[in-house]
Amino acid sequence: MYACNYLENGFLNILRGVAFTAPSNCYLALYINDPGENGTSGTEINYQGYTRQPINFSEPAPTSGGIGIQNLFDIKFPTPATAAGTVTHIGILDSQSNGNMLARGELTEPLVVGNKQPPVFLVGDVLFYITGSLSTAYRKRLLNVLRGQTLQGITPHFSLWNGSPESTGAELSGDNYARVPITFSAPEEQAGGQLLAQNSLAATFNRPSTNWGVWSWSAIYSAETSGEPVFLQQLTESIDIKRGYMPTFDLNTIKVGIN
Repeated sequence: MYACNYLENGFLNILRGVAFTAPSNCYLALYINDPGENGTSGTEINYQGYTRQPINFSEPAPTSGGIGIQNLFDIKFPTPATAAGTVTHIGILDSQSNGNMLARGELTEPLVVGNKQPPVFLVGDVLFYITGSLSTAYRKRLLNVLRGQTLQGITPHFSLWNGSPESTGAELSGDNYARVPITFSAPEEQAGGQLLAQNSLAATFNRPSTNWGVWSWSAIYSAETSGEPVFLQQLTESIDIKRGYMPTFDLNTIKVGIN
């Protein structure tokens, strides 16, 4: 499954200090074509008795090279009195009617909804996982939105690391070293459909008066000190931060999104 614009926008806006309120419940909907990034482009199946079904998700856990959730219980839709068409896509929405689409996906095989044949999804059939540069902690936080847990807004800071912050890496240190606050613009949709947020102001680290060490990873953290990593990125080439060198990031050069 893929995150839809509503979920991407809500998550990226926490980088601007805006909380993302989790829905009270999530519902599984069936579509005969792709509902699209905005969740309104497709056609939801329609037959007498059809209604979206509540879906409850498991705790986030490692899966498919990322962190994922899946439906905890079998989901059975009402039985159609006549053939109702072929389902090709599913969507997760925050309301049993109308509402906002959080995620969507294409079925591995189309599901023909025949006469007296109710659509059924067994435990684990609906899988949604996150990969990419988002940290493990915030992959879990994002997925937990679908489990009713609100995401609080943060004050993002850019930090420099020797090694991954999620492994054995150490944050650089030395005279004048401090994380740099980042101000993000409102998320904007790209040509491929993904939403990205970019730094709306240039960011410059203090000038080192001593060597800080080798910079091999960058991390956006949730606070000026301590906190948790939100986004991580390994440098193509490591840089030795010596006395007098000031890492600088121009406007719109820090770009983050959800995969």
